[in-house]
Amino acid sequence: MPRFLLLAAPTLLLIFALGTAILTACGLAPDLTPLAARGVARPEGLPATIQWATWGFEGLALLALFLLVWGRTRRWWLDGLVAGAAAWTFRGPLLVLAVAGLTRLPVAPFWQLARGALLLDLAAALALALLARRTLDVER
Repeated sequence: MPRFLLLAAPTLLLIFALGTAILTACGLAPDLTPLAARGVARPEGLPATIQWATWGFEGLALLALFLLVWGRTRRWWLDGLVAGAAAWTFRGPLLVLAVAGLTRLPVAPFWQLARGALLLDLAAALALALLARRTLDVER
């Protein structure tokens, strides 16, 4: 288990960082134009330390959720998909619904963010499942 945890943390940070860069490069990052029209956009993005802390917190939460799911299904990759989909539920649709319910901001940029988060969460959770299969199954 310690080997898995030591490998999982940097793997998740790498996936979230590279995934965000790839989504931005492919034009799949949220369009901030509707938010800029209201003067609430942050075009410069988050400071680097806060961005890394965010990825770290998301990674820790996904890792904890994955460990709760690991071994519950008959397939290792299905464990990853279940954990990724469950994590995305809170990072995706529930976030958009909270923004829609609490503000008068346009939700289109948040839906774009949620779609990107779906890809990242599933990729990260599948990577965790593969890593767990390689490290945790060996330890049994």
